[in-house]
Amino acid sequence: MMMQLRYFFAVSIIGSLLVLNLSCAEKSQAPESMNLKLLRMQAEANYQTDIVQNPASVKSVQRVALVSGIDQSADQSFWNSIASHKPDLVIATGNTVHSTKAFEKPLLSQYKKLDENEDYRKIRQSVPFMATWDELDFGIRHGDSSFQSKNESRDAFLKYWNYIPKLQPKSAKGIEHSIILGPAGKRVQIIVLDTRYYATPWTENGSDGKFKKNWSKSASLLGAQQWNWLANELRKDSDFKVIVSSLQLAANTDEGERWGLYPHDRQKLFDTIRNAGAKKVVVVSGNRNFGALGKVDMENYGPLYDLTVGPFNESVMSSEKDRHYIGDSVASGNFGMLEWDWKRQTLHLKIFDRDNKLAKDLRINI
Repeated sequence: MMMQLRYFFAVSIIGSLLVLNLSCAEKSQAPESMNLKLLRMQAEANYQTDIVQNPASVKSVQRVALVSGIDQSADQSFWNSIASHKPDLVIATGNTVHSTKAFEKPLLSQYKKLDENEDYRKIRQSVPFMATWDELDFGIRHGDSSFQSKNESRDAFLKYWNYIPKLQPKSAKGIEHSIILGPAGKRVQIIVLDTRYYATPWTENGSDGKFKKNWSKSASLLGAQQWNWLANELRKDSDFKVIVSSLQLAANTDEGERWGLYPHDRQKLFDTIRNAGAKKVVVVSGNRNFGALGKVDMENYGPLYDLTVGPFNESVMSSEKDRHYIGDSVASGNFGMLEWDWKRQTLHLKIFDRDNKLAKDLRINI
């Protein structure tokens, strides 16, 4: 009993210090003291998920579900709608938990809260997941390479998504990773990008969440090391490739976070795909809090589609007009589906709304 009381008081003290002192949630933060950092790291180390993670167990790929924008404290019955489609794999395209405010620290404590949701646990225990991060699970709004606690965030993210280190190159400093799933003739390569850890700081325009385009040729979302890795991955032999980016690629009008704020990198991605000879590629993204389907007609290549999903259970945002969008956006909680028909050599890109009704549907030949 005495040992239990000591443990209870120790955890309580750590929690109180975290709530009172975690200024690292703000971009203008002061450096953490060594004592606070040790306490926070100790608190994070208290949680280890018991959910088995092994996307390599997927033997064939026919249906992949896509989610983004999950509030771990809100209702999550939406998982039942996703499960009804019997996906072979679920990909989280960013913001799987909120961890930017002091009371949302440490990151692993928020994943613990997510794990405690029965609807989430039910699908996690029956369907393999893969994930990248965005600002909310990176740990700071509009986060980029200047975030002082990015290494702590990375370590916590990799501890929770413990399958990732097995799929990373030795040179990785962020969370980028890749895997090829399925038998010959039906091999799907999932390439998961990190658009936060290496990113050149955003060029602010004075409005929260709005930025200027950075035309410097040295500015980059991915960083040189990740670019080299991506070029090599795109040259690997597969029958289809899915590039997972937390940030939108196609749409390029608004001043919100997106690839278009780094014009040279956006063009570099198009060139890298084309130069690798990767003909069957689709991009999936999140971040915008509305669903959308975008298309870029690449010179000497053809159309490249970008399926943007989310929010899962967060607030819906109004979408901007952009010439790259195909039809209207989905102004509702939503999730996406990629559905391959290998016999007919087609791929369906779908978005389902809050009521599990089909809101967007495009069939492309592969």
